[in-house]
Amino acid sequence: MHINIVSGKINLFFKKDFKKKFTIFLLKPILITALFLVDFFLLPETIVNDSISYVSFIKTPQTSQDNSVRANKSIGYKYTTATGLKFSTIETKIESRNIKLTVSPLFKTVKTVIIPDNISVALASGFNGFNKFLLILFNSIMLVSIVYVNLAKEITENARLNLIFFNLFIITVWICALILI
Repeated sequence: MHINIVSGKINLFFKKDFKKKFTIFLLKPILITALFLVDFFLLPETIVNDSISYVSFIKTPQTSQDNSVRANKSIGYKYTTATGLKFSTIETKIESRNIKLTVSPLFKTVKTVIIPDNISVALASGFNGFNKFLLILFNSIMLVSIVYVNLAKEITENARLNLIFFNLFIITVWICALILI
């Protein structure tokens, strides 16, 4: 589909009754975030004895200072367990296959990983590391956008389009980050 057609349809959808549609549109990811936080912090977690079935590297491109050759640098590890749970660590490689996990009940988010000898491993997935930063930043931006739209007496056409497409971009990046990390 041509980009002008898509942007035109989005613009047309939000044109009439902008404040109400925009607020409802942004409240959905905020409510999903609230549900995720309730699941992660308030609901009773389950403890699962599991084993690691697959490990892959998290790599980032790195350019050498001496030349322009790009090489991949390993910054962490992604793990998949025998029961299908996924989590990642930064710089810490888990050598043991058998692990104990604490998992949230709804979204099955791995909260902690304990290897033999009761050693807890720091996680980079779930509500840790970069995901925590994205969750707080993007929800704050959406809340500020909702407050601005509802407090502004008049919103120009340019401001309306900027708000719509900027928040669409924020939601897209956030969804991609949650899927890929």
